[in-house]
Amino acid sequence: MAKTTRDTEEVLQSAGETITYLREYLRLQLDYLRLDLAERTAKVASALVAVLAVGALLSFSLFMATVALALFLGQLWGSYALGFLAVAGLYASLAVLLSIFKEQWLTNPLLGRLLRAFFNDITEADNHETQYPQS
Repeated sequence: MAKTTRDTEEVLQSAGETITYLREYLRLQLDYLRLDLAERTAKVASALVAVLAVGALLSFSLFMATVALALFLGQLWGSYALGFLAVAGLYASLAVLLSIFKEQWLTNPLLGRLLRAFFNDITEADNHETQYPQS
């Protein structure tokens, strides 16, 4: 009978250690997920800031080029109003084209890039774990 009590105590102790290891594993997994989320968030935020900065500079450049084109056409045609009207017509035409082809020109390419970037990160992490398994 004493042997059974000792076996039971060993099993209970082993189960307690297993629960302790399980809690530690879950805590470490949660920490890993937090770090992974922080890394992905930082990458997205830095990419967004870069895109906004480049977009702002390109917008300013486009604005200056548009004014220069309008002034050039106005001088060429003898009326600055006609030059600016021609540039406005060009922008209106581009807006109509963009609204018609927005899926092909904007949505699909941007979504494709975003998905490739997201799943590339996951694939690279999976490959790293496959090459260097944690013991």
